[in-house]
Amino acid sequence: MTAEGEGNQVQFDATDQAYMQHQMDQGGWIAPVGALASTLARAADKAALAQLQQAGGSMAIDPDKIDEIARFFEDEAREMRARQADLYKLATIEPPGTDPVSTQAAEKYGQVGAGDERAYLDNYLQLADYFDGTAAKLRASTKQARTDDQNAADSFRA
Repeated sequence: MTAEGEGNQVQFDATDQAYMQHQMDQGGWIAPVGALASTLARAADKAALAQLQQAGGSMAIDPDKIDEIARFFEDEAREMRARQADLYKLATIEPPGTDPVSTQAAEKYGQVGAGDERAYLDNYLQLADYFDGTAAKLRASTKQARTDDQNAADSFRA
């Protein structure tokens, strides 16, 4: 699914499509319009970020906000790991019946949940690890920047 945006095609990924569908399912006559507008904005933001990253761009963070941002990533990773048991249940679903369709469907469902390196659970936990790593890098970078600033200030005083 795509949307036109200032001469560019903005791709709706599966997350955008699911979000838009969820918003429309919430009901109301205006829900489809709001869902589309919100999804368009999210997709355009993701496309702009991807273009910036391809161009070798970077992002500057206010030093006073780094601890808050790192804490956000740590909290998200902690919440993701707390949901690990629920996600494991997705991979171990019991077939609704003993017929071949039910048993094969449950088997396939389990493979999608936690069958291999492409499975939902494995990727979900890798994302939690990535969030923890991002928080650690932010904290290390902040510590180094503060040390460098302090050393520079000390050298001016001497």
